[in-house]
Amino acid sequence: MEYQIVIYSADTVFARMLELEFSMREMSVLTVHQPRADLFSEVAILDLDSSAAPAPASYRRMIGYTRGAALAEDDARRQCSMILHRPFEMRLLRREVLGEIGMGQPSREAEPHSVELTLDSEHDILCVNRQFIALTPHEACVMRLLLGARGEPVSREKIAGEIGESSTNKVDVYICYLRRKLEQVTGMRVIRTIRGKGYCITF
Repeated sequence: MEYQIVIYSADTVFARMLELEFSMREMSVLTVHQPRADLFSEVAILDLDSSAAPAPASYRRMIGYTRGAALAEDDARRQCSMILHRPFEMRLLRREVLGEIGMGQPSREAEPHSVELTLDSEHDILCVNRQFIALTPHEACVMRLLLGARGEPVSREKIAGEIGESSTNKVDVYICYLRRKLEQVTGMRVIRTIRGKGYCITF
């Protein structure tokens, strides 16, 4: 069976809220507790705290949400193009989902020209559309790699090596921190996950 959105969550109350949010927009939505082989969706929304990830073949894109700090390294987090931390603003999820399916506002990936980024490496300050964001040294290092790649994906292994980590566990954490800071200023998903290749800036 095919749906526009499938929500994977054991938190029935929050999942029901999400289901109502998108059902009111006349979208086909289904909530399940565990992955099912008979389902396909444009977007899978996954509760990273309570549900197993569906197989990649069963959705076009997956968005995760969590109450935790996303410190764990697992396949589910790697499959997510975006991870939201509860409590989050519903408009962020709504814009991401509707843009991906082609309803409402355009996808943030279709608006890369609207963001200007410059990095002051000496002071670890990122200038985003004339607004300044203070970065930690590790965040600045990750941002420098992504900007230097000029839109090409940078592998998690390369990022881990540059920031002095022996594993790639912390890479996803720094990416989440950067995404959160950038989205607060731009309202857009500026850092994109390229499955199997790493991360890149979307413009």
